[in-house]
Amino acid sequence: METPLSTTTSLEAIPAGSYNVDPAHSNVGFEVRHMGIATVRGAFRKFEGTIDATGSAPVLEGTVAVASIDSNDPQRDGHLTSPEFFDAESHPEITFRSAAGEPLDGNQIRLNGEITIKGITQPIELTGVVAEGGTDPWGHERIGLELSTTIDRREFDLKWNQTLPNGNVLVSNEVKLLLSVSAVKAA
Repeated sequence: METPLSTTTSLEAIPAGSYNVDPAHSNVGFEVRHMGIATVRGAFRKFEGTIDATGSAPVLEGTVAVASIDSNDPQRDGHLTSPEFFDAESHPEITFRSAAGEPLDGNQIRLNGEITIKGITQPIELTGVVAEGGTDPWGHERIGLELSTTIDRREFDLKWNQTLPNGNVLVSNEVKLLLSVSAVKAA
């Protein structure tokens, strides 16, 4: 994951234009508590996205291939793509589209939009930073975003769980989504 050297305080830091997310230098990840003991981290390995900064506020759109989930355990990944969780066969993609953005205090920004998981669309609010843009060694203009949010997976019909003897559940209902995006300006 690339770490921004500095950040800006407004969405105007994204120079006007259209950008394509660079999957080789970006990450779509998640974190969820397991048994109330440890945090399991994972990522979706296949995704694409764009940033349209030609209007009054940038619009971030993205699509994730559900079958590309990688939680570092093939058996768990198989369960996650099954009908008990994401049902990748019937719902192969997760989509996101921002509708509005605004600067917050300090380096922070907020993007409001909609996310669709398992065919269910819900509003979502992502917060984070716009990294200082620049030109890469190959002459391409780049921008970066570091965004996160927490969702309740039950709102997307991801309800499978098991209650443990101590009263905890096997999988937390709260899931943290983490986006680290490097995007290249379209020619």
